[in-house]
Amino acid sequence: MKTALLSVSFLATGTQAFVATLPRAKAFTQLRATTIDCPAVGEGEREIVDGPHGPVLVAKVAGSYYAVDATCPHLNLPMKKGKIEVNDGKATITCNFHNSCFDMKTGKCDQWVTGALGVENGFLSGLMNKVGSEKNDITAYYVTEKDDGSLMVSSEARVDESEE
Repeated sequence: MKTALLSVSFLATGTQAFVATLPRAKAFTQLRATTIDCPAVGEGEREIVDGPHGPVLVAKVAGSYYAVDATCPHLNLPMKKGKIEVNDGKATITCNFHNSCFDMKTGKCDQWVTGALGVENGFLSGLMNKVGSEKNDITAYYVTEKDDGSLMVSSEARVDESEE
């Protein structure tokens, strides 16, 4: 049975911080939504912003905005310059180190470590699969364009006031 370790910290100003830790948990459940401001991003461009767990890549591809973790879970290497493609309406980002591929809408890993530096190679894939983490997804975020053209990146979908 897994038990949660809970702690409450009192900061200098008297405010409280709450931390919940699950031993050996593979996934972390956020206790509240994260919202990040991002400058405007043009078609085919990308921007890197500071996210809750590291850098977040925000891109506009085929008229749609996407935001995903910018770190590959295999060896925690940056995907800031990873290749972004759209095939059959699905935007994906490929880690430029070991070719892992992620759906930019969901964060789901579609391909895990198939070689190195853009080269598909079974031998290298076999070697690289023995180091680093097991196959993992990345976090995908919701992106909303503000009236001024800047973007809001959030861990939760925005509810339009008309839907409330």
